[in-house]
Amino acid sequence: MEASRLRKRLDPHLVRREPPGQSPFDSVSEVPLVELASESGRSLRRVMIDCLKAGVWPERFRAQRGSMSAEDQARLLDSCAAVIGAGGLGGHVILLLARTGVGRLAVCDGDRFDESNLNRQALAWPDRLGRNKARVAAERVADLNPACQVLPFPAMATPENIGEVLGPARVVVDCLDRIETRLMVERAARERGLPFIHGAVAGLEGLIMTVFPDDPGLEGVYGSQAAAKEDSAEVVLGVPTVSPAAVAAFQAAEAVRLLLGREPAARGRLLHLDLSVFELESFTLA
Repeated sequence: MEASRLRKRLDPHLVRREPPGQSPFDSVSEVPLVELASESGRSLRRVMIDCLKAGVWPERFRAQRGSMSAEDQARLLDSCAAVIGAGGLGGHVILLLARTGVGRLAVCDGDRFDESNLNRQALAWPDRLGRNKARVAAERVADLNPACQVLPFPAMATPENIGEVLGPARVVVDCLDRIETRLMVERAARERGLPFIHGAVAGLEGLIMTVFPDDPGLEGVYGSQAAAKEDSAEVVLGVPTVSPAAVAAFQAAEAVRLLLGREPAARGRLLHLDLSVFELESFTLA
């Protein structure tokens, strides 16, 4: 919709904001945007993008104005990230990206929630036990941010289906717990020219790294395909509540950087987070 027409339509609902030390701007609550989407037969996401292009901030994103422009926010709404795994890491990443305003999320996970997930998985609730994680992610995000669409793939990632999962994505977020599957997804991302954001947790420690198609990858950290068949450290050390939340925050922040066309923060290095001593180390990768 043309900016002038959009502003005229929303004028009764616009709120003028004049933050100290910043230029004034207009914001609008979600109710009139939902009404406009219904009237025009367009998605709420497209209506929000039009608003941002007209310089009007949807109220739900107003607090992000200090760290990104309206153009940036519109770009996020028009982007897609693939999140492989919707458990400990993935649940947090999915909710963070949805809250930030990434417009589409391709979520792949064939597992179902069980009681052992309740300590650390953001999408795990007692009334969702026994249900597929990708489908629950779609429902939860629809409630949280109806402008964000989850494309659920309720199956484990395999060489046969990974192409379809990654199809619409501009970035791949690795939230898996098996090294063998991580390596397969990393190869698929390379083949499609997509950046791959790796995260892993074990005990109170976590790893984060970003791999571009021409970069050294996970084999430099974990070893060969044969070694990848061994049990991961997560199985041996367990996963306390706070570890996946901390690592997922790094992954989500990196995904947003890449979707906005900014320089990656974790490319060419391995970040090691140790929550037992509040220490973050960075190792340069050859």
